[in-house]
Amino acid sequence: MPEEFSREQIILGIIIVALLAISFFLIKSMLPELNINPSPPEESPPSIIEEPVYEVKIGDVKFRIKEVKDRGNKLSAVDAYSWRPSDLITTEKFIEVTIEVQNIGTKDIKGGWDMKNIFDKEGREFAPYPEALPWVSPDSDCGAILKPGFSPTLCTKIYEVAKISSGLRVQVNVRNVGSDYLDLGI
Repeated sequence: MPEEFSREQIILGIIIVALLAISFFLIKSMLPELNINPSPPEESPPSIIEEPVYEVKIGDVKFRIKEVKDRGNKLSAVDAYSWRPSDLITTEKFIEVTIEVQNIGTKDIKGGWDMKNIFDKEGREFAPYPEALPWVSPDSDCGAILKPGFSPTLCTKIYEVAKISSGLRVQVNVRNVGSDYLDLGI
């Protein structure tokens, strides 16, 4: 003989089933937040922070940044070291770089070293600007003989560089030994 359920018992049964269903879905949705079965944390690659390089040694030659000037878009004729009939103007900018170069070895280094081109972080390359030579200090002695133990020799060059360029660095080299880069800080 089947038992008959009262109306209250049926309603109570429906409420219990509904509460169980709601509890099931709440617990299931909260599991990721509770992190009950955590997956191992993803390893992030180590952050590489490259320190700027203002001094390098190539063989027996030490190169060091002495001064970097953003000269803007105009080299004034009155500031030239040698006679210049007019200003030198660009739509971009002029960068003047002076390095100190020293022989840290024991024998003369007869030339064969130089400050080459500037590169920006996008890989654009800028050669020394020959028209700016009248604005280079007469103290500049790029490529001179380096005697061991002597005070550093100065080498200055002016470059025409894109206004949008940043992360500038200059290439320095010693013939038959190698080359490297110095950061310009701009």
